[in-house]
This record gives sequence, structure tokens and C-alpha cells, in this order.
Amino acid sequence: MFWGSKKKENIEFSNIEIAVCTLLIHAARTDDSYSLKEKELIKTSLNKLGIENLDYINRLIKYCEIKETDSVEIYNFTKEIKKFKYEYRLEIVEMMLKIIYSDKKLCYLEDRLIRKIAGLIYIENKDLGNLKRSVKNDIYS
Repeated sequence: MFWGSKKKENIEFSNIEIAVCTLLIHAARTDDSYSLKEKELIKTSLNKLGIENLDYINRLIKYCEIKETDSVEIYNFTKEIKKFKYEYRLEIVEMMLKIIYSDKKLCYLEDRLIRKIAGLIYIENKDLGNLKRSVKNDIYS
């Protein structure tokens, strides 16, 4: 399983589940448009990361939507993620990019967010550039 440790801040969800889900939601909301398509991409991403129960995913998303609204900074969420192996951190950034590009646009706020998160979780610029190109090519092909 992708998640590893199950330290819990909440009775039901682990800190890492909350961190990843909240950042995915934050990426979706950055352009002030949180579409059903983006929510479905978040569900797919969480499933890909090892959460198989759809009811659990829905509860996690509801919890994290509230958490994201109440949050002022992303640092606390990224500190959990930067503990992962580099390849997993890349995978999370790729998921965020897919959500951001789901409307086939990248606004300056989304670009700034993805660069900030990539920096906080120690993703190299060349890898971020490659991911952006790859996701963009997939969307437009």
C-alpha cells in the first residue's frame, strides 16, 4: 500500500490521507472552480494510491473539503508528503497537475501553487517541467 504509516489526527483518517486529499482539493479549488470532473479525478487518484472503499473516499473528501476551507497554509500538508520516496512525491504532483489541467487551462495561481508545492516536497525543476509537459500532452492529444 502507498500510504505506509497510519498516524492519525482524526479517528478515521490517517494524517497522510488527509494531507494528500486536502492538497488535491486545494489544487482543484485554486482557480475558483471546483467541478464534478475534478472531484472524480480526486476519487480516482485516491483509489490509485490504495484506498479502495468508495464510501471511505467520499467521507475523506468531505472531511478534507472542510479542512481545506479552514486552512491557511499548505506547509503542514506538504511536510507529511515529503517523507515519501521521490517517485511517490512525483506521482502526487502528477495527480495535482491532472486535476489542474482538467479544464485544459493553467492559470497563474495554479502554476504558482504547483511550483510552491513541488519546492516544498523537494521535486526537481526538470522533473516538474517533464511532468507538466507529459500531462499537458495527454490532455491535448
